[in-house]
Amino acid sequence: MPAYSIRVFARISLIACIMFASTTIAFTGTGNEERSISVSYYDDAAGVFALKSPPSVDGRQLRLTGTCSLPELTLKVQNKSARVPARQAVFRTGGKPSFDFGYVCKDGPGEYEIIVFGKKRIEDLGMRGLCTFSFRLAAGETGRTEGPDISNCVLSYVKSVMGTTVGSGECWDLAQEALDGCGADWNRPRAFGTLLDPVKDEIRPGDIIQFRSVKLVEKLPNGGTRWQVLGMPDHTAIIVEVLGIKNFRLAHQNIGGKRFVITTEVNLNQATSGTYSIYRPVAGITK
Repeated sequence: MPAYSIRVFARISLIACIMFASTTIAFTGTGNEERSISVSYYDDAAGVFALKSPPSVDGRQLRLTGTCSLPELTLKVQNKSARVPARQAVFRTGGKPSFDFGYVCKDGPGEYEIIVFGKKRIEDLGMRGLCTFSFRLAAGETGRTEGPDISNCVLSYVKSVMGTTVGSGECWDLAQEALDGCGADWNRPRAFGTLLDPVKDEIRPGDIIQFRSVKLVEKLPNGGTRWQVLGMPDHTAIIVEVLGIKNFRLAHQNIGGKRFVITTEVNLNQATSGTYSIYRPVAGITK
């Protein structure tokens, strides 16, 4: 089983949500319309997490303000009125006792359910439920949007960890830490953002590429060939430079026996088998 599957299963299996209190609060939405939101806290929120003011919605943004002694919060967001998967976005508190951040709602009008999870340590695999609430976005309040560009944040993170081992050294760990640290909105394990067409769409540095058993065959000047396989069966990398059409410089780890972040060039015009997908990271959290 690939490492990312093990990590995801561990996260899910360790989630415990035991409700200990429920309060009803109100907020003012678009057009100064008064609405009531019932916020239910779970046992694990006691003493470590609380909302200081009611959640509020302004256009596309849900705003959360409160106090937290945990290093990381995860929002699970689902528009229950739309046939789309739940989204996840991570906010890291940076050691500050209070938080004030937004989440970009992307799935149009409908009834949204939010669950806020927390972790005692960023490296922990398990998460604990802290609170949950629902709200409705009426037609016209928001449409589908990808939010602000976070490519520069992803690239800055990659530069900061070059030559080091991220997580357990698996290739997927690099993408996970880049996306979570930048507040990306993505669905584990491999829906890293907006799926791109590598032929029709412009591919940019900061995009994430997922390989599945891609065999590359290079013809050498002496008439021989050299080949390599990316993904046995899966491999994840981040594009740091576009060298040409289907030709990239990648940052990745667990490649060529090296379990630390390096860069290599890959020319996908040399691919003879296998598949690959390219994703544009999508912003979830805004400050």
